[in-house]
Amino acid sequence: MDVINIALKKAINIDIVRPDDKMPFMERDTNQAITRIIRNIGNHIKGSKSKADFDILVSGGAPGIGKTRFGQELFKHLEGSQNDWVPSEWTNLQLKDLYLDFGNGCRLDSYDDELTPTVIIGLRIAYVFFIERKYDMKFITFRDRVWEYRENFKIPNVFECIYDHLIQLNRQLFVFLHIDEFQLIDRWECDAVNERKMPVKQLFKEMINGLASFMLGPPSRIYVQTFLSGTTPQVVISAKESSRVSFGFVNCPQLSFKALLNIANHYAQKYDAEKFACGTYKWMLCRPFLQLLEDTGGLPRALQYIFDVCFEIEVNGKKFFDDIYQQHFNTIFYNVKHHLQERYNIYETIEKNEKLALELLFHSIDAIPVHRKTCLDPSDQDCTIENLERDAHIILNPRNATSSEFTIKMPFFFICLYNDKLKIIDSNLEETLRVQNSMHWQDWELFVAYYETFCTNLLNFEVRLKKLSVRRAQEQFPCLKLTEKDSAKSIPWEKGEDVIVNGVSAKWGNSFRVLEAVQGDRFLSIHQAKYDYNSATYTLKDLFNEHTKNCETSAFNTTKQIFDKLADYRHITIVFTTQPFYEIVPYDDCFVISCNNFEQCFGPVFSSRATFALTKNINPNFSELQRMVECLPGVGDVTAENIIINRPYKSEDDFFKKHSRAKRGKEKHEHENPEKKLKLDFYPFNV
Repeated sequence: MDVINIALKKAINIDIVRPDDKMPFMERDTNQAITRIIRNIGNHIKGSKSKADFDILVSGGAPGIGKTRFGQELFKHLEGSQNDWVPSEWTNLQLKDLYLDFGNGCRLDSYDDELTPTVIIGLRIAYVFFIERKYDMKFITFRDRVWEYRENFKIPNVFECIYDHLIQLNRQLFVFLHIDEFQLIDRWECDAVNERKMPVKQLFKEMINGLASFMLGPPSRIYVQTFLSGTTPQVVISAKESSRVSFGFVNCPQLSFKALLNIANHYAQKYDAEKFACGTYKWMLCRPFLQLLEDTGGLPRALQYIFDVCFEIEVNGKKFFDDIYQQHFNTIFYNVKHHLQERYNIYETIEKNEKLALELLFHSIDAIPVHRKTCLDPSDQDCTIENLERDAHIILNPRNATSSEFTIKMPFFFICLYNDKLKIIDSNLEETLRVQNSMHWQDWELFVAYYETFCTNLLNFEVRLKKLSVRRAQEQFPCLKLTEKDSAKSIPWEKGEDVIVNGVSAKWGNSFRVLEAVQGDRFLSIHQAKYDYNSATYTLKDLFNEHTKNCETSAFNTTKQIFDKLADYRHITIVFTTQPFYEIVPYDDCFVISCNNFEQCFGPVFSSRATFALTKNINPNFSELQRMVECLPGVGDVTAENIIINRPYKSEDDFFKKHSRAKRGKEKHEHENPEKKLKLDFYPFNV
């Protein structure tokens, strides 16, 4: 195309190739998208012109979930696995990817008011192929230089020109055209029609129909697979009836924990981080850093901010990894949270509609299923899940491959931002549940108290119950008077406004609260937090004894004045244990929350935040010496010390090969129950 040469007159080549500092590819599952592409190509070769036989691929959803990167990953997969999908009819195939971004680089503006849809798109395709990243020239400059010849830039003309430029005749060209921020097309047209009185162009529909001609039969030497990414799937849905092809929505899954580890290892390799003798990077046994990765919830942008903050605090990447056990991870968490607030402006979303924010938080914490058409605010019918995905930046996770139901996923960073504004609990959540937390018995006790306070207060907004606070008592209840540990202020426990953490070494519950039923019945919810601190297995008999002790303490080990008060309350004992618990509880007033049903009770967000050590089985990579001595057959003090010295362990075979004295089998104290076969966990290597 001679007109391109006119545009390039005196253009300056870009000779400097900048290093790519972006996160590496995330290796997410692209099988669904690849299957659709194979189907499209097969129907193209057959000569089909049926709309139902072809899908333009669409990846829609909240900002920051990695839609753009997913498109790049998809092309990378196509490029690297051609034997798996290229049909035999396509000989001497050449692949080319084109990335057209309506949000940056190829924005629509008032000059486009005068152009036909095919020229609007054709100009931009020509720019990204011939000019962008090759010459020091912006799209606006390119358009100005070719304005006189603008009618030459119809979509078919541009692709013919690209074909002639790339390859010899009779070869097959496959173009992967990735159009990003496609929702801006409708936004531009709406503004142009309403503000500048531009005639309606239906640019999105015309663009799709123009590109569809390179998918539909009969077979041709140029095939174009279009991939759309953006935040407004409704734009696609509204256009599908009048389009020449169908739209296939592809899931953009959040990063798995394995992917998070692989990306972190990319940076460790880049900065030559220290390794164990076995070749594993030492950072992989750093609990707080692993917790930070968990806190992202698999959100790519949150992960990117973690690495940005880490390398801002310590610009020497190697030094950061070598000193990783001395890093201030609470500070890193706070800074990442601040960056996410700047990017998503969650505070403003909450201020606009507090009721809606509470509903979103409630649905996320309890993993309550929703549909795209679900409305979370009856007073505003626009507050559907599909609209909120764009406007409130919510992340939707399909419940399974076939269901139309989703759960709302919030990284723990987002939960903290919501709490900042909604004040579900009075303190900052990240200060209450810190990243740099060993989570010993005292921390486990507080975690239980704060979790109940958070969830009860969240429910209070709906049913108008009393808002709870966590108060730490100086004395051991039952007693006549309770005072707060730090302030010595009186605690009015009978009002039911506090979850009270009992005094140190109290026999009667680690924490408790007062509840009142609608009928007027009063309850004492007594919480016993059993941290698995080198202890024997917790049994049904232990639970019964715990409940009996609580009731007897209230009845016999108190003064008459206290007895008279407590006699009006029904005692409910709830044991929270970090051990497995397999027995069926036959008592109406006793409950057990164990690591078996930890996520069911605490929800996916809080359970992931309670430090993985609580919810896993014995882990030779992290378990303390005494716990291994107590629980592992054949392991004494000397072997346990050697286990610690020879970390890490990636599997059972790896572990037992290094420590032949340790025995495969059942946990100590568990010979009578065949369900309790010893289970070792090798997190993070077994994800």
